[in-house]
Amino acid sequence: MNKTILLLTFVLSLVLKNHFANAQFNYIGGGIALATGGEYKYNGNLYYNNSFGIDLRASYNINKKFKLVPDVKFYLPKKESFEGTGGESKTTVVAFNLNLHYITNPRKDYKLYLLAGAHVGGWIIKDNHIPAVGPQVPLDINEFKVVPGGNVGGGMQFNIGNRTLFYAEVKYVISEARQLVFSPGLIYEF
Repeated sequence: MNKTILLLTFVLSLVLKNHFANAQFNYIGGGIALATGGEYKYNGNLYYNNSFGIDLRASYNINKKFKLVPDVKFYLPKKESFEGTGGESKTTVVAFNLNLHYITNPRKDYKLYLLAGAHVGGWIIKDNHIPAVGPQVPLDINEFKVVPGGNVGGGMQFNIGNRTLFYAEVKYVISEARQLVFSPGLIYEF
């Protein structure tokens, strides 16, 4: 799956290379990210991301039907204390997405779109709890793990001001740490 995502990203960059030579982003903004799931297994232990995060994004209009939208999501740290055995684990997730939006109704006042793209999740895991089963030795995990994947979903955006748009999208992250993500927010045209 990693090779497939890298190949798709490479092909997309080659196809759009000449088009983006003088390109600038048309919109920039952000909002919140609300996620479900987000479970990652490392060294036999399960780690979870927090369901609330911040979404920062930009948008580039390729033409009337397609947009290229990179975004970064920062999820708040998820802490878990182990009262019975002692210690705690802390997981922080940062996700980078590069999505292509297909506009199904290219209207000026509102747009509906389908999206698909690449996803790279960065899991920062710090764990020093004592396992309940096995040797009673504290774990000493301080790792950064990259979890690649893909996105599929859809969304909408509409004008709320002269140069301000509201967006809301739902996407499913297909990866080792699968989850559904809802992201509403505002983007500003410049």
